[in-house]
Amino acid sequence: MGKLFPHIPFVHDETPLSWAARQAAFHTGGRLVPFLNDLQIPAIDLARGLPEAVQRLCEKADQNPEPVFQNTITAIGLRRHRLRGCEFSSEFTTGLVTRFCPYCLSDDCDGEVRPGVSMRHRLMWRLAPVRTCDVHGLPLRDIRSGAWHDQFHELQGLGSEIATEQALALNDPRQPSKLQAYVENRLAGQTGPKWLDGQDIDQAVRATEMLGGLIAFGPSHLAANMTPQDWDVASRAAWDLVSAGEQALSQFFSDALATNARQEGTARPRKAYGMLYSWLSASRLAKDPGPIRDILRETILGNTSVVTGQVVLGEPVLNPRLTTISSIAKAEKIHPKTLRNILVASGLVNAEDQLNSASVVVDYWKARDLIEDAKHAMGLNAVADTLNASRPVVQALVELGVLTRVQDTSETGSRVVKAIDGRSVSKVKRFLERDLVVVEEAPDDFEHLAKAAERSRTKLKIILDLMFKGHLTKMLRLEGERGFASLLIRPSEVISLMKSPPPDLPEDLQFMIPGA
Repeated sequence: MGKLFPHIPFVHDETPLSWAARQAAFHTGGRLVPFLNDLQIPAIDLARGLPEAVQRLCEKADQNPEPVFQNTITAIGLRRHRLRGCEFSSEFTTGLVTRFCPYCLSDDCDGEVRPGVSMRHRLMWRLAPVRTCDVHGLPLRDIRSGAWHDQFHELQGLGSEIATEQALALNDPRQPSKLQAYVENRLAGQTGPKWLDGQDIDQAVRATEMLGGLIAFGPSHLAANMTPQDWDVASRAAWDLVSAGEQALSQFFSDALATNARQEGTARPRKAYGMLYSWLSASRLAKDPGPIRDILRETILGNTSVVTGQVVLGEPVLNPRLTTISSIAKAEKIHPKTLRNILVASGLVNAEDQLNSASVVVDYWKARDLIEDAKHAMGLNAVADTLNASRPVVQALVELGVLTRVQDTSETGSRVVKAIDGRSVSKVKRFLERDLVVVEEAPDDFEHLAKAAERSRTKLKIILDLMFKGHLTKMLRLEGERGFASLLIRPSEVISLMKSPPPDLPEDLQFMIPGA
């Protein structure tokens, strides 16, 4: 077959399939598929917007292909499409539903001898968020016959259905939603609200509609029960909020969660966010929903109790902020009562409350350092046993700061808070075991710590200060003993140092030197 004659020009607002159907009506008086078969163009290829099919149709019709490609929705992968540089999922289109305005079609056919040639399917009618005719202010009508040819949206084969819709009374006119206008403008190359423009067009639309469903119909309403007109209402309800951007969305989510907490006694995200939460938490969410999920997730993590590993909106929580005392205790392998005492001492938990560790929520981030300390907490007896030292030696090391307490406070009776930090104990132990020369027997001029203090007439605390500041250089460790029981000190070295005390000797210790 040569060039089609006469030329049927492409109209700027129609689809390639619509144009092909009008040519079929003009040149053959028949339907779309046989006409395309005659042109050796697979109808399914044209329906998918494949460039080869569109180009061949333009060549046969002697048509400049540029405006045709401009209106071509091209399949680019599994349920993904592209139009005018915008990529989107199949759900952004009407799918097998043919959407139209019966009054626009009446206008097309008015005064025409061959209405099938003039009746065209508009490109914008192929988009799911376009629900209102911007000419007549009428809700667009949807038809799906269930036949295989639904995918071609051939108006010329829907004569009786269209006539039925045209016979209905005109509803009260309405303006297209601002979301619909945004979609049309964005496809025309215009910019819109920053937050919406920062994501794919279908992400922006779905986020607006789902959020609007929550706003307009409440958290108990199901998305599955929404009608096309409900979605239109939803898109209008959320427009101002999504236009305001991320900060406004975050505040809205926080307020919704706070309202739910007052109603339920504790914040329950699923009940607070309804269909929005169900959508974003679906285990089989095939498409990336865009930035709205991150905003909602941050709100949930910042305001509700979660545990490590818990899946929140599709992702496991690695570093929870708010969680219960019992959950933290389990994760950190600490007794809940011990953890409670730490949190009370730090002021993170009110001591006057009758606490249930399973229900009290705390800021995990603020508690983490305290918990780390608690995991290394050791009582005085345990420290004395570990270092093989007397309690006076341990107490002196604490006063000197060689051994540190878990937390600097004495305002609580918590044993944990008064305990010694095991990490400082380990440092002392390493010093005794690694830094001293080992001998099988004590030399004549060396003594154990207590005896060295007695012979040098020097307070034990002073000797310990000299030792850990590096002023005593002639210390030994007795083989077969451990901890401070293995320590050997030369009293004469202590006496020599006391004749001219080091300048870094604390003032309170200087007063303990005989004759000072």
